Amino acid sequence: MKTLYKSTKLLSLLLALSTLLFIVSCGGDSDPAPPAEVDPSDADALAGVLVIPGSQTVSGQPPAPSTDSDAPTISNNQTSATVVADNTLYLPFNFDSAQGYGGCYVQVNGASSYFNIPDGTSATDGLLVVPIGIPASVQEGDFCLTYCIYDNSGRVSNLRTTCVTVGPIQECPAFTSGSDGLTIATYDLGDSPGTATITYDMYSIQDRIDVFYNNQWIGGSGSSISSTSFPPVSSCGDGQNGYVSGTGTIDVNYNPATARTVTVYMSGCIGGGTAWDLGVSCPQ
Repeated sequence: MKTLYKSTKLLSLLLALSTLLFIVSCGGDSDPAPPAEVDPSDADALAGVLVIPGSQTVSGQPPAPSTDSDAPTISNNQTSATVVADNTLYLPFNFDSAQGYGGCYVQVNGASSYFNIPDGTSATDGLLVVPIGIPASVQEGDFCLTYCIYDNSGRVSNLRTTCVTVGPIQECPAFTSGSDGLTIATYDLGDSPGTATITYDMYSIQDRIDVFYNNQWIGGSGSSISSTSFPPVSSCGDGQNGYVSGTGTIDVNYNPATARTVTVYMSGCIGGGTAWDLGVSCPQ
């Protein structure tokens, strides 16, 4: 089985650019106006600001699923996801395609356009991950994405939907729970320096945690990753690095003068009905 990560070079560029919080104009006396805020319930406005590397925006509705018995199929997607704005949402799912993987269609539900992400590889099955940049201008709220793939003969797969919550930065102490797919949560640890403790419970089905502070990976249940990459995706029980069961803790040496927030990536394995809990204490 293969895992395909779409447009790796463009994804690296997207994530590098996402760390740039403002641009200082050398020739002007005032800062540029911030981008207009986008209500995620406005499907067309949201579709206009989402960033999918390597994609093309097409007006209208995507092609309907093919009725051919040899049409490709997708499965084991995450039905819900949570992310804080100014991060990247990842859509993982399994696919089978006798005629190879031609590309992917993604649409914000209710939008008058869609994204086409062409590929044209010979891969016939595997785990596909589609990265979607959520700009800082997107407000808190909910939206849904519907997506499918097409093969190299143009046949279209079944449809899958993931509903997304753009959540707030949470204040400690905080508690978060979730299931499959990637949940990105950001926590403000307050004004006092000290040691904050992150406690997790993966229960019996293995999941993965990665913790970032001041744009650096400071701990987790697997090998370290950079702040411009994302954790490995796992089909439940496949032995992927960093996926563990049971409980554990990670300490954060916190100084508000360095950075006020800590970001946690919780990666729930796909296709196994997993669940996890996460607690974040205030520094002591």
